Amino acid sequence: MPVLFISRGSMSGACQVVECLGKNTGIRCISRESLVKRAMRHSETARRLLQELNGAISHYERFSALRWRYLVLLRHALLEEIVEDNVVYHGYSAHFLLPVLQHFIRVRIDAPIEFRIRMTMERLKCDEEKAGSIIKTDDEQRVKWARFMYCRDIRDPRFYDLHLNLGHMSLKAVCGLLTQSFSEQEFQANPQTREEVKKLLLEATVQAALVSDARLSECEISAKLEDGCMNLYGPYLGAVRATAIDVAKKAACTADVFYKPGYSPWLDTFS
Repeated sequence: MPVLFISRGSMSGACQVVECLGKNTGIRCISRESLVKRAMRHSETARRLLQELNGAISHYERFSALRWRYLVLLRHALLEEIVEDNVVYHGYSAHFLLPVLQHFIRVRIDAPIEFRIRMTMERLKCDEEKAGSIIKTDDEQRVKWARFMYCRDIRDPRFYDLHLNLGHMSLKAVCGLLTQSFSEQEFQANPQTREEVKKLLLEATVQAALVSDARLSECEISAKLEDGCMNLYGPYLGAVRATAIDVAKKAACTADVFYKPGYSPWLDTFS
């Protein structure tokens, strides 16, 4: 079965689409909020990090210092959720955390401003002017967040397989189209893509262990499983290099861990 990533704008109707999909198909649905909770359960570092990020987005230097750890911990949490596939994730931009795989379907759901204002007024019990202001602020913050965090514009259609607008399609039609996509052969997981997700999860587990260790939390180190070995890439570490290797060995459950200094770390992400 596929993994469906839904990028939702503020008050765009995406939550209703997800609810409809859950009822029609029984597929497991997870949200950005549940992903954050999973990350926070795994690590005290994650809990403090996510709290600090809320106040750091307007301070570039502080935000940059926290960015790597956020990407690593959220990516780890997301991979834990989707490793068995057959799931719908709905959030803002977390689909940028992973590379393109055959059984990943990326969807953007939007709606006309009138639709969104009406929904905001109903949910928040506010007037039209207030609703419009809330939506404008939320949109600006989400675009800014994605640019800072992923260097991507979440509104760019190139990053989606489907871009659906509830102003031109009914909830039933949108839900029907997405339900149909689950049965398309080209979106089905196969042994190769499942193994790739498991590989990504193992690498993410190592990286999460590294950023969660107080001795290494400031170090940007990536992990790549290559030819049966776990290779670490990052800065010259000096005295804590042995610590990084030891932490990685325990996380990966292997003695075949090697450190390659002098390289910039990376994550496999959507192009």
